Amino acid sequence: MKKCLVFIFLTIIMSISCRHPQKKLPVLSKFEIKGQDTVYKKIPSFVFLTQDSLPFDSGKLYGKIHIADFFFTSCPGICPVLTSQMKRLQQMTKAYQDLQFVSFTVDPHRDTPARLKQYALSHRADLHNWVFLTGPMDSIYKVGIQGYYLGMQKDSTQPGGYMHSGRFVLVDKKGLIRGYYDGTNAEDVNRLARDIKILMKEQ
Repeated sequence: MKKCLVFIFLTIIMSISCRHPQKKLPVLSKFEIKGQDTVYKKIPSFVFLTQDSLPFDSGKLYGKIHIADFFFTSCPGICPVLTSQMKRLQQMTKAYQDLQFVSFTVDPHRDTPARLKQYALSHRADLHNWVFLTGPMDSIYKVGIQGYYLGMQKDSTQPGGYMHSGRFVLVDKKGLIRGYYDGTNAEDVNRLARDIKILMKEQ
C-alpha cells in the first residue's frame, strides 16, 4: 500500500511538471555552427574606467548576470528616464547576489570619470553593484554595436548630439544576451525584473 501511494505521488508530480515546464529565456546572441555544435558569440572583452577612475575589466562580469545600457550625462532626452528606471530595477532586485548593473557613456569626450561620479551621485545611484563606464569612443562603440547589438552614433540632429538605443540588455553569467527591454517603459522594466528571477533560477 505504501509503495502504491508513493507511485501515485510521483506520477502526480511528473504530470504537473510536464504541464508546467520551467520557463527558460532564449539566447539572443549571434552564433555560428561548428560541426554539430552551436557556438554563441559572447560580449567582447574590454577595459574601461569607472566613475572612480578605476579600471573595470569585462572579466568581472563573467559569473554574474548583468544589465547594460548606454547613455550620456548631458542627454536632454531619454537618459534621465533610463537612469531612473535602472535605479528602480536595482531596488527591485537588491535581494539577488551576483547581479551587476553597467551604464556606458556614448559621449566619453565630455563624460570623464569625475563627471560620471557627479551624475551617479546626483541620481543617488547605489554604486555597490552599479558602475558607470567611460573610455575611448571607438572602443565603447565597438562593444555597444558588435557586443550588445545596439545602435549608437554622433548625430548633430539629435538632442545632445548623439543617437543611442534606449534598451536595457540582460546578459547571463556566460556573457550571452538573454533579453532586450525598453528602458523608458516601466512595464517592460518590470518584465526585466521577472526575467532576472527566471535567469537566476536557471543559472
